[in-house]
Amino acid sequence: MRFALSDDQAALRDGAAEVLAGLCMTADVRAVVEHPGDPTAGRAVERWSALAELGAIGLLAPEDDGGLGLGMVEVVAVLMEAGKVALPEPLGLHAGVVVPALASVAGASIVSATAGGELLVGIGGIEIDADGPVIEASDGPVVTTRVSHADRAGVFLLVTADGDGAAVHLVPASEVTVEMTPSLAASRRLGSVAWTPTPATRVATGLDAALLVDDLATRLCVVTAAELCGLAEGMLDMTAAYTADRQQFGKPIGSFQSIKHLLADVRIALEFARPAVLRAAWAIDVDDDLQAHDAAVAKSLASDLAVLAAKTCLQVHGGIGYTWEHDLHLFGARARALAAEAGSAAASRARALRLSRGA
Repeated sequence: MRFALSDDQAALRDGAAEVLAGLCMTADVRAVVEHPGDPTAGRAVERWSALAELGAIGLLAPEDDGGLGLGMVEVVAVLMEAGKVALPEPLGLHAGVVVPALASVAGASIVSATAGGELLVGIGGIEIDADGPVIEASDGPVVTTRVSHADRAGVFLLVTADGDGAAVHLVPASEVTVEMTPSLAASRRLGSVAWTPTPATRVATGLDAALLVDDLATRLCVVTAAELCGLAEGMLDMTAAYTADRQQFGKPIGSFQSIKHLLADVRIALEFARPAVLRAAWAIDVDDDLQAHDAAVAKSLASDLAVLAAKTCLQVHGGIGYTWEHDLHLFGARARALAAEAGSAAASRARALRLSRGA
């Protein structure tokens, strides 16, 4: 396996970067953070529509259902560019996790609407630790926490556990109650969703649900890792530009060896994490037996990378980096939040070790 993009994949990545460069500047991300109750703040609607027109939202949807019929490698390539600009919308969750899940359990009309960007799907109910997916059991009404962009979703893909094991439900927004909750990264727009499982909303149970949950968990690791790589690169680019402008003792601070070494450590970590994420995406595309293991490895490396990048870039910026006025916090807060999402670095390493031993 060559852990690099083909010419076509690189062209798709560059197209996404061009769209995001025009519609997701730091001023737009800041507007989303500062006006959380306004769904149009920061050109959010325009940006989501542009991503849908590009085909980024429906990369994994079958062509017959309005998608591009591509693979996770293409999703990862786009997500790394999304991370570089701290894209506030849940593109990874939507394009890389929800769309393929819906393609296996829902009707074509749902997949088409989702792939076309007409319907945002919230996903929740899965936590990942060293042993893999963790699902909370509940009888009667359920409150699913930490659902990204719950206030904008038109339908929810929610996982719970009943007497027969895992169960996956597709629940219309009209049948849930949403309460927005605080997040370390305000751009993530997390919410708690109160709902009641019914036979009408159930789309998978038993072995089918267990397999689907495992697939969802693996994909969650990979898309989160891809965005973390992008966030780290975005912070590194921002900090490199700052070191070229900031003067100390009559010289740019970027000329100091100590600064070079700090930023080189981040670059090295990025160069280790990025191919691991591409490998994990490829493993999903070819249905490799090691895909869960590779996803855990990718997530552990990406989480460590993101925390190192956030810490190092803040250190290099000095006092200005701590202020609300500087844009670094838009990246750092999101990176720290996602580093703990879908399994922390330590949990992912433990899971990768367990899977490598065949446990």
